[in-house]
Amino acid sequence: MGCNLRELVTPHPLRLSELSGQRVAVDVFLNAYQFLTSLTGPDGRPLSHEGRVTAHLYGFLDRASILVSQGIDPIFVFDGRPPKLKRDTLSERRTRKAEARTKWESAVQAGDLASAKKLGPQIAEYTPQMVDDTKRLFDLMGVVWIDAPMEAEGAAAVICSRGGVSAVASQDWDTLLYGAPTMVRNLTAHGTKKFGRVLSAERIELSETLDSLDINYHQFVDLGIMIGTDFHPGFRGVGPKTGLKLIKKFGSLEEVASHKQLEVPENINDIRDLFHNHPSIQGEIRDYSKGHEEGIISMLRTELGFGEKRVNTAIERLASANRIRSSGKPTLFDF
Repeated sequence: MGCNLRELVTPHPLRLSELSGQRVAVDVFLNAYQFLTSLTGPDGRPLSHEGRVTAHLYGFLDRASILVSQGIDPIFVFDGRPPKLKRDTLSERRTRKAEARTKWESAVQAGDLASAKKLGPQIAEYTPQMVDDTKRLFDLMGVVWIDAPMEAEGAAAVICSRGGVSAVASQDWDTLLYGAPTMVRNLTAHGTKKFGRVLSAERIELSETLDSLDINYHQFVDLGIMIGTDFHPGFRGVGPKTGLKLIKKFGSLEEVASHKQLEVPENINDIRDLFHNHPSIQGEIRDYSKGHEEGIISMLRTELGFGEKRVNTAIERLASANRIRSSGKPTLFDF
């Protein structure tokens, strides 16, 4: 999840209708994990059909069709290769996942489904097969997806700063550190319940954030690094509010480290460069196409056992936005 900046930003409630007619980049990875960890069976594992995980497809079918029906043109962005600076973070995640898997297997063997249900989300994986299935579904729905060279939210932020999309939808606060002018949280969870409350989309503006904190973008990135990101654990004892006071007083990470007798990361310039100059795609993003009704039905109902009502609801949403076609009998939506 990168750097936690919640205490430093001012989110604004957002109605989906406010994004109608706009392109919005959507971070696939975090959404996929949300679906895989929330749509689970009694043993805590993601919903599946004949051994093939389908939970992520349930989520993306529902959420993508809702966005399209609201007049939003989602651009789904997949992660590319992880930065070398993220190796330690990824290694720690693998270790935690391996430990959780051992506990989960023990719980299942003991018939302790309550414990297994809690442990299941900790071992969820978004595998290459799941990625391929997601891309195939997006193609059948006519929505656009792209592969980022590296971090999805980083590439999306660059696209947004160039004007290719109006906002970046992600739960990862690093989206702001990458320089996204507008970040939207809870976009794909808008209207759903979590911990007894209904989630709503919220908009965060980078320029407003910098003005309210009274720092510039370079200082903002340094602040994030001091708090801790996927690329550096941060300075011990420095949280968002303390970090803000220090960066405003001393001006840069190096000056803070000098006055507080802290060690500057040897690769500080490489870390900064990941935020200031993150690799992104080149050229224009392709336009959406109309979804293919028979293809969606064949994949989801015939191949993966989805219920008729769920699939038809998604198709109707696409049809309401004139974003579906059929090889058979034409409908009013074909004209």
